[in-house]
Amino acid sequence: MNIGYAQLVYLFGTLFCVMGILLSIRTARMRFGKLNNEPSVSFWITRLPAESAAKLVAFASLVVMPAGALFIANYHTFEGVHEVSGCASCHVMRPMVNDMMDPQSGTLAARHYKNKWIAENQCYHCHSDYGFSGNMEAKLTGFRHLARYTTHTYKEPIMARVRFNNQNCLNCHQNTPKFQVVQSHHTAAGRLASNQMICLNCHGQAHPSSLQRTPGSADYARLMEPMQ
Repeated sequence: MNIGYAQLVYLFGTLFCVMGILLSIRTARMRFGKLNNEPSVSFWITRLPAESAAKLVAFASLVVMPAGALFIANYHTFEGVHEVSGCASCHVMRPMVNDMMDPQSGTLAARHYKNKWIAENQCYHCHSDYGFSGNMEAKLTGFRHLARYTTHTYKEPIMARVRFNNQNCLNCHQNTPKFQVVQSHHTAAGRLASNQMICLNCHGQAHPSSLQRTPGSADYARLMEPMQ
């Protein structure tokens, strides 16, 4: 039986929620003023007075279990931004994902995907800066996107808030023979490194244009087709 990461998250998340509900019901039915004369309660390696044990159960039901469920849910969100399916779960991102998986598309994302230049987690590899801070920033950005999507505080077509960092492209391409033989790469090396010139100037759109992604456009219905 193969149990993956997602199944473990669902299992422990459900466990924390169910235990929290059961302990909350028990706490609500507890009569704390009548516990002084009750016998002590065994807690594995020790015994506690009944009132202390009841307070411990109340603390677990009102603090520990909700905090555990919240931590697991947020951890799953942070880890989920690695996956293309995590991006595709929001309909405003579906045009980018559909286009990337379209073998007939000529965008940079689609060319990388169909040629398997990036084996997995394609969105995350291109949109996260390298190093720990870049990894964390990308996850926080994904969390912010989810919050805005959930609260409907966005407008279509969605637009990037920051300028894309060329280093995300150069980390993979810069030292390859195919990159090195192009003279313009050497001529523009300084401007590429400083983001004064972006890779898209020569290599085309990374994703469908904002006009194509605008609801009502000629391409919008095609880009919003259900994922296969």
